Amino acid sequence: MSIQLENVNKAYGAHQVVREVSLHIETGELFVLLGASGSGKSTLLRLISGLLLPDSGRIYLNDRDVTTLAPQARGTGFVFQNYSLFRHMTVAENIEFGLSIRQVSRKERDQRTAELLDLIGLPGYGNRLPSQLSGGQQQRVALARALAYQPNVLLLDEPFGALDVKIRVQLRESLREIQRHLGVTTILVTHDQEEAFDIADRIGVIENGELLEVGTPSDLYQRPQRHFTATFLGTANLLQAHRNGKYVHLGDVHLPAPPNTEHLSGQPVHLLARPEEITLYPSRSAANGQVIGSGKVESINFAGAMTRAVVRLHEPAQTAVQVLVSPAEARTLGLTVGQELWVGLGAYHVLAKEEAV
Repeated sequence: MSIQLENVNKAYGAHQVVREVSLHIETGELFVLLGASGSGKSTLLRLISGLLLPDSGRIYLNDRDVTTLAPQARGTGFVFQNYSLFRHMTVAENIEFGLSIRQVSRKERDQRTAELLDLIGLPGYGNRLPSQLSGGQQQRVALARALAYQPNVLLLDEPFGALDVKIRVQLRESLREIQRHLGVTTILVTHDQEEAFDIADRIGVIENGELLEVGTPSDLYQRPQRHFTATFLGTANLLQAHRNGKYVHLGDVHLPAPPNTEHLSGQPVHLLARPEEITLYPSRSAANGQVIGSGKVESINFAGAMTRAVVRLHEPAQTAVQVLVSPAEARTLGLTVGQELWVGLGAYHVLAKEEAV
């Protein structure tokens, strides 16, 4: 186990920033802490690095209690959003800085710097100053500097937040390749869901300092246990229903209850349906699979590769559902505002209503 947190708390005065966080991260894992601004994710990263000390709880790195140790004694590498490169130093001097203060020999420093410049795709850039590099290149150098002394744990705080979309995607791919190549246990903090889905082995969703839920990207998206997770990770249609026996009752419609939801039997629940799992049909006879009713198209919005529509069901209770359809489907349907359509449902999930938003 590379990283272990046990009931970690941090407050600033009366404001609790991190609340009873317990977490286990395996060796070699790329773990993403995902949350909105002010959720406590960056504070948690600084607690792990030693830049902050917890008010209570314990922090272990590689089975060693580092709760009260200084940052330099923890064996972690840290990459900040703003790069934090030394402007008066060359790229090579920046990368080898940590090695020089550890009194590593010149030969070994030069060798390690050359290896890292190759690894980050910047061979031959050692003599340049940070001001001569693009933002993406500077972030690569910051990553190389954090990896120079071969840390056991790599911590990245919104490392791509200041970059444009295309560069962010490229750097995400590079980071994943480098992390897998080195096998270094990594925690990345972000508010970007796409970024989290793209690179994480597992994701921890954090809100108001509380670690709400941890799981693989697919599990958290398709089968979340908390309403916040369901609505924070993509668009969620949450429909009021009732779980009873072998079925989920959505108005007069009876849907087969998903597996592993027996504990919700006899309870009011919310049925989670993602927009891409909803299909529109021009008539009841054309519909197949699970049909949940008919409704009127309330709005249509262009969303790049897909079209996003809102359909207000007649039953149950004038519920509005968001739907994603392809351009071809939209043309086939002749999709227009005010159109009457039937609504079918593919995959769905059930959550306890007690977690209601």
